[in-house]
Amino acid sequence: MEYQVPKLQFDYQMREELHERAYQSFDRYYTRRCEQSDEEIARRWHRDFSSLEAYEASVAPNREHLRALLGGWPDRWSRERGDLAPEGMVIDRCGPYTVSRIFITLFEDVRIDFLLLVPNGLTGPTPVVMAMHGLGSTPEDACGFVPDPGCYNAFGSQLAEAGYVVVAPRMMGPANKRNWLYRKAMLMGENLFGAEMFGLSRVVDYLQGPDCAEFADPERIGFYGLSQGGMAALYFPALDQRIKLSVASGHFYWMKVKMVVPGEKYLAYIVTSEEDKFIQGELLEFSEADIASLICPRHLCIEYGLQDPVLTQEEPEEEYPKIRQVYDQLGIGERLVLATHPGGHEVVMGESLEFIEKHL
Repeated sequence: MEYQVPKLQFDYQMREELHERAYQSFDRYYTRRCEQSDEEIARRWHRDFSSLEAYEASVAPNREHLRALLGGWPDRWSRERGDLAPEGMVIDRCGPYTVSRIFITLFEDVRIDFLLLVPNGLTGPTPVVMAMHGLGSTPEDACGFVPDPGCYNAFGSQLAEAGYVVVAPRMMGPANKRNWLYRKAMLMGENLFGAEMFGLSRVVDYLQGPDCAEFADPERIGFYGLSQGGMAALYFPALDQRIKLSVASGHFYWMKVKMVVPGEKYLAYIVTSEEDKFIQGELLEFSEADIASLICPRHLCIEYGLQDPVLTQEEPEEEYPKIRQVYDQLGIGERLVLATHPGGHEVVMGESLEFIEKHL
């Protein structure tokens, strides 16, 4: 027999109001939890400033915690490090450098490509800079091999013309494709961005291998990235200590605000479609300055434009003193630089290039 719904006097408007009330109460709770992140973070760090060696040992557990938050680097990946199976093709020999495209295996059947720019006339192993593009862009954008150089201003090519071996890796994009992969990775306890960081470590394996021995100095590898590439310029050197110097451009912010608090002068991630920027449990242990502190005592340059609509001036100004205190307390303040330029969300190499030339 068909069930008969009791005839009740029901306030349908109240139904929506109750739904909104529940939403607001949850939102207040999680907002409060995010606001309390400083206290949560402080309990998870035990930095020892008595010496550089003691400092590095004291933050080593936090490095492993960050790796775990990014899905870890599973044993099955690490076991396959020995077989890069590199394949390369020369694209152009004209101009001041030779451009090649190299393919390598990350793990299982996952292969990526990167551009390799080798200055002509090198007489021996030369410092390397990894030039990392941002969301929705490509290695060709980072190097300026496109009709419109856009926000990158061909910084990869500029570095090659300055005499550095340049590697321009590939990260996934645009946002909808990243979200697709991010969701599948999360179901398996992994993280797309973490897998990409492992991929960058495989690029370093290649740079330190026999194919590059004649022209790349394996002990002088730097990193330079804009926007999402700037995010990689913080996280990757924090995870892989083989990177000796990093320039994080257009990405150094007050995390608990930038992630979840919409504002008029900046773009909060919570109102974007970039799901992959949300890493479960990150605010329990890490701010941007904390991630940067895993790069210390190596060299780090924070770069941003004063007219950047994505990263307002207030964000790095809030976060920068925290990492400045770490470097200064260790007596190595010269290894950290805050480089500003009058432009927007773009690479404008000036002080940052001087930083690379001085320290790499």
